[in-house]
Amino acid sequence: MIPTKKSLVKFTKSNEFVVLCVFIAVAFLFGFINPAFFTVRNFYDLLQSIGVNGIFACGVMLVIINGGIDLSFMAISIGAAYITTRGLIAVGFDGPIIVMFAISGVIGMLFGLCNSFLISKFKIPIFIVTISIANVIRGLVMAFVGNEYVPSSQMPSCTVEFSRRFWFNAVDATGSQYGLHFSVFITFGIMLFTAFILKYTLIGRGVYALGGDAVSAERIGYNLKRLRNFIYGYAGMLAGIAGIVYVSNNRMADPVSFQGEELTVIAAVVMGGVKITGGKGSMFGVLLGLLLTQMINNNLVLIKVPSYWQRFTFGCLVIVAVLFQALRERKQAKL
Repeated sequence: MIPTKKSLVKFTKSNEFVVLCVFIAVAFLFGFINPAFFTVRNFYDLLQSIGVNGIFACGVMLVIINGGIDLSFMAISIGAAYITTRGLIAVGFDGPIIVMFAISGVIGMLFGLCNSFLISKFKIPIFIVTISIANVIRGLVMAFVGNEYVPSSQMPSCTVEFSRRFWFNAVDATGSQYGLHFSVFITFGIMLFTAFILKYTLIGRGVYALGGDAVSAERIGYNLKRLRNFIYGYAGMLAGIAGIVYVSNNRMADPVSFQGEELTVIAAVVMGGVKITGGKGSMFGVLLGLLLTQMINNNLVLIKVPSYWQRFTFGCLVIVAVLFQALRERKQAKL
């Protein structure tokens, strides 16, 4: 479908257009600093670096559109993946990795439904529920499942095979091989599916309605409890899947992984134009936000910027994104 002039004008006034412009400007800046930036290998590395966070972002996006901030998704992710890995090692599992995805996804979904239950049943603020569930999960996993990392030598063989699965292999000027990891296609498949749900299904419209005005959403016939069950269950399932991708690519499972890294994903989602107070956001914008934040993060590492300055940068990105949204709303209110 060819975009009309009206749709193009509308796009130029959107948050996504601003993020796209910033992304292009930053890309040219880094390309000027480092000529190797504009290479196929660097492009592959950028796509691979958003793999796990891209899966996280799909769930986080739904929660923020719903009008909340989820701080449990990374604890759910590593908790589900660690339980799955240790459990399958105990029974001598030697099957395909799809089984691990399924089990971890179900465990993650159950953890997510715990969030939904507490929010809907007791009307506890989303922020409080998710940060509490995160601590409960980490504590229970380390107390009853294990508190030591599982090395590659003990991991199920399918995880090691998955970590070696690259497509579109090539050789660079130095003679070293590189390729696009299969997890990138999993991430983009989940993004497309999430975008389809939000744009073309009744549930997707309900997610936006719930974030815009919960009372109005209930009046027009939406069951808020079921909507929340879907949002947090889906986010939990994606977290579980992302956990298996993470432990497979890293060839180890560590129950203390991901601690304090939630802001990176939240920054990408908010930078992508998802309204922090709920009701607005698109998958395309989130993808741009992921690419922008990961590009900045990768290049900060290359120029050896200390990790605490990286956290400072992402904190500033969130503040700038929220201020930009507030200024846009104030301007539109005056029109």
